Amino acid sequence: MRKSILQLSAVALSFLFVGSSVAVEPAVKSTDIPKLSQEEQHATASKRIAALFTRSHYKQIHLDDAFSEKIFDTYLESLDYSRNLFLQSDIDGFQGYRKQLDNALGDGDLTIVYTMYNLSMQRRYERLVYALHLLDKPFDFTTDDFYQFERKGAKWPASKAELDELWRQRVKYDALSLKLAGKNWPEIKELLIKRYQNAIKRLSQSESEDVFQTVENAFARSIEPHTSYLSPRNADRFNSEMNLSLEG
Repeated sequence: MRKSILQLSAVALSFLFVGSSVAVEPAVKSTDIPKLSQEEQHATASKRIAALFTRSHYKQIHLDDAFSEKIFDTYLESLDYSRNLFLQSDIDGFQGYRKQLDNALGDGDLTIVYTMYNLSMQRRYERLVYALHLLDKPFDFTTDDFYQFERKGAKWPASKAELDELWRQRVKYDALSLKLAGKNWPEIKELLIKRYQNAIKRLSQSESEDVFQTVENAFARSIEPHTSYLSPRNADRFNSEMNLSLEG
């Protein structure tokens, strides 16, 4: 009798284990996401680039408050193109920077630029962790749902609940794309976990140069869309690809 009870208990536990869902932990802790700050060489580089663009570009520009707002919008777009990272409260907090980027770039003090970038990394980490959490159980693809793929120009979410819903739609869309490619749920879950974990790992590998590259490219594109800034590292990579050769 005791043996039968033990066997039944073991079977019940096995069903409980199969039916349960284990939460997926992020590959990197939030404390491992770097807090980036401006490096010494960036002050000099920023001043020189500002001088070059204002004096030598064929399209004459004035690095003033009006142009600062244009750079601000371009930089913000590069940080959150789909408007699914920042909350409206975050954007409201950035408004004081709109007319400060001209002085920041000209003087070489990019503190506000790094403040915005660091918050974008924090928000991205939070969203990716939430995306992993959504994979705890399969999605129901038999119900009607809506996903706005192109969100350029959309309003920023007003609350965390609204942001969560945007990401639920996005993760479900990612899962559905894999299902339509013939994948079953275990395969879908494995592939999406790998995708989101890799994105988290890339966040942890961010460097100060990435921020500088982003803001200077926003500066260049604000002049006209065919102007870009290449950091020394990216310039070497570009030349190698164009010349199909590598020296070192």
